Amino acid sequence: MEALMNVKAIVEIQGCDFDEWQSFFDSYEHDRSQFIKNETVTKQSDNLAEVTFEVTDLDGLTKLSQRKDILDFEVSNQITVTVETL
Repeated sequence: MEALMNVKAIVEIQGCDFDEWQSFFDSYEHDRSQFIKNETVTKQSDNLAEVTFEVTDLDGLTKLSQRKDILDFEVSNQITVTVETL
């Protein structure tokens, strides 16, 4: 069995507000759930979110994060994600 990796992602939001970002983020929650578990989203401000989760399939999550609709949303809304392991 593959070891789980605990992760924190800091999401900086420039081109929209937290609610717009979360709405988009929630739209592919089912897809993420195939690769992570125990996800928690915390609003830090209108332009900053913290997401913590356990990675169960790093390759799958990496491929998902490169999906065109996700990349397009991040670029058009100037979203920057910084990931660190816990």
